[in-house]
Amino acid sequence: MMMATAGHVDHGKTKLVRLLTGCNTDRLKEEQERGLTIELGFAPCWIGGNLCVGVVDVPGHEKFVRTMVAGISGIDLAILVIAADDGIMPQTIEHLEIMSLMGVRKGIVALTKIDLVDRSLIEQRLAEIQAFLKGTILEGAPVCPISSETFEGFDTFYEHLVSCANAHVSTRGRGIFRMPIAQFFSRPGFGTVVTGIPVDGSISVGAQVELVPAGLTGRVRGIQRFLRDAGEGGCGQCLALNIPEFSKQQLSRGQVLCLPGYLHPVRQVHARLTAISRLEKPLQNAELIKFHTGTSETGGKLYLLEEKTLSGGQQSFATLILDSPIAAAPYDRFILRRPSPAMTVAGGILLGAEETTRRLPRKEQVQSLSAQQAFLGEKPAWDAQWNARHIEYFLLRHRPEGASLREISVGTLLPLDTVRQVLQRLTADGLASALETECFIHPRNYRSFYDTARLRILQASDSGHMLSLRREELRQELNFPAPLWNRLFQELESLELIRPQGHKVVLPAAAQTMDQAEGPLLIRLLEIYARTGFRSPRPDELPGMLDASPEKIDRLLEYLFNEGKLISVSKNVVLSAQLLRQAQARVLAIIQERGVLNSADFKYEIDSSRKYALAILDWLDARHITLRIGNDRKLAPDYQKHLL
Repeated sequence: MMMATAGHVDHGKTKLVRLLTGCNTDRLKEEQERGLTIELGFAPCWIGGNLCVGVVDVPGHEKFVRTMVAGISGIDLAILVIAADDGIMPQTIEHLEIMSLMGVRKGIVALTKIDLVDRSLIEQRLAEIQAFLKGTILEGAPVCPISSETFEGFDTFYEHLVSCANAHVSTRGRGIFRMPIAQFFSRPGFGTVVTGIPVDGSISVGAQVELVPAGLTGRVRGIQRFLRDAGEGGCGQCLALNIPEFSKQQLSRGQVLCLPGYLHPVRQVHARLTAISRLEKPLQNAELIKFHTGTSETGGKLYLLEEKTLSGGQQSFATLILDSPIAAAPYDRFILRRPSPAMTVAGGILLGAEETTRRLPRKEQVQSLSAQQAFLGEKPAWDAQWNARHIEYFLLRHRPEGASLREISVGTLLPLDTVRQVLQRLTADGLASALETECFIHPRNYRSFYDTARLRILQASDSGHMLSLRREELRQELNFPAPLWNRLFQELESLELIRPQGHKVVLPAAAQTMDQAEGPLLIRLLEIYARTGFRSPRPDELPGMLDASPEKIDRLLEYLFNEGKLISVSKNVVLSAQLLRQAQARVLAIIQERGVLNSADFKYEIDSSRKYALAILDWLDARHITLRIGNDRKLAPDYQKHLL
């Protein structure tokens, strides 16, 4: 669990941390000389006998608010520090607003420096603070007068702190490991060490990690958790990771460590934005802002999607186009600040993140974000039920054609084991369907694709001139990925809407539409091929022989090919299936008797011409029944599998 101090500069945050932990979090020489916290300070604190809480001492000076934003990311509890001699100050207000926007919901208030004022002023400050906290995230929180010099009030403060920590149940940490980089340095004999507070997931020694947006990978050689060696660490803990493959030149604050392949640099984010209540000048559409999330900071442009301006306390869907790529994901918290004059103006929770900077039309984007919020709620619950909704929504909206377990895991930032468990439940509830092993689709989307494929089949069947379709051409026309296509094909076949035949799919319903006049013509056509034997006519000779149009003859031939009564041996040679089986049997008998079949002699075996003999032999070669060796044929290996 991580806890942060927050409050105005010089209100005693660092001394309070030292009192709790025994650690001086002002590490830098400049900090110690000036008595001012510049960088984040981390210290472990054992409270309540067995609970280790990491304490983050964040800077209070206005110039270092961006560092405070970095420190508050991943925080579970907060201690708002207010000095009794100063009372509520500008950074007190801003820090509380930032904590609210960053999702902190639990904490206590420490009224410090009570040794410097009289009792009446303490009572006055307590009343002021209670009024100040009304309507905020800390309304009703304990307000504890305390002196870090005389220790007055420490016992009461400590009891409230332990009670608050024990009552807090974190629902985060069940996703994929992600840690915004707070600091980094080189340690002799070990190499690069990276520190930060993971916002989700856990990591173990030996695990592979990726640096985003740099795209570099390395292996975790060692972990310190709360300044002690550990085999693993995770969300809400202060970690130091030894990753020798990274150099200091490759690292920068704002980058994120995560499991490989899960995060990508993004330039466009979508959010539900909340303006701070004390905003004096409304936010404008297309206004330039500073965007903070995790430990990253970048400039960008704000596009309000519902209104042209946003006043204090108002909310709106918004899109931000960032100046530089960052590592961010849906449901990360963020802060917006105006660059001049520098101040926090808004914040909220991300609903989407994209690599492209091309924006959708405003109306379309609002509809998409509204649908997402309606389906999943305004903020994540991080419990089993929310995970199920999250995965269902991902399949329903983001991967309508289906997705593999890995793709679902990456898209939802949930571990593979969690995804498997959730999909079992969704499948049992009829909210997910398996396309193949470890590939799933939402049933509503599957039914839509099935209706599209079925309609295409029926249109072809009703066209009056199509009896079959080429299998690959049909798939390319429908443009379905392989798992979806294979599942649809199996269902269409089981319902006898199609019948696979080699590279074609036969349309059984189409044959039923043939009018009665074609029945006698079919009989005459079959009689011709039965009568002519191995001297059958070319297909282009049939219209004249039967006094029918070429189109009708082509349709009748296709029907007989599909039914397996005639076989197209070559472009100009068509034989009845019965006759071709006889030729095949004769070839097998000769080779089995003599060892080989001479191609030139085969025309005498079937009492035909060289044209028909070679066409039959080439057809047998193509089916892997025979092998050509010079002018001879031998039986191919496993030829029995390919016999007509």
